[in-house]
Amino acid sequence: MEWTGVHHSRDGDFTDISTHVVTYDTESRCHVTAGGRLVGEADYTYCRFDDRMGVVIYRPAIYQGRNDVVLHAMFDFAEMTDRAVLTAGGEPFAVADGRMRLV
Repeated sequence: MEWTGVHHSRDGDFTDISTHVVTYDTESRCHVTAGGRLVGEADYTYCRFDDRMGVVIYRPAIYQGRNDVVLHAMFDFAEMTDRAVLTAGGEPFAVADGRMRLV
């Protein structure tokens, strides 16, 4: 899945991953590439609720230099949007607002 969007944080956008591809390797493990290079690996949990909505919780090994980030993403398959709340150490860290497409 390719994601293109904006991250909002106190440090601004994470422009190095404004466009990235998530490859789901197994039912619980994925990796992320941006600009053709590996930028992250994560464990994840996925739940699709109906034809329109699903939730993914990602637990990346490292995210923007941190090892305590959890992404709570909401997929809207009708609109092909992905919005996420990111926490670090259990506290608000950033939000992501983007569009997704299958590649």
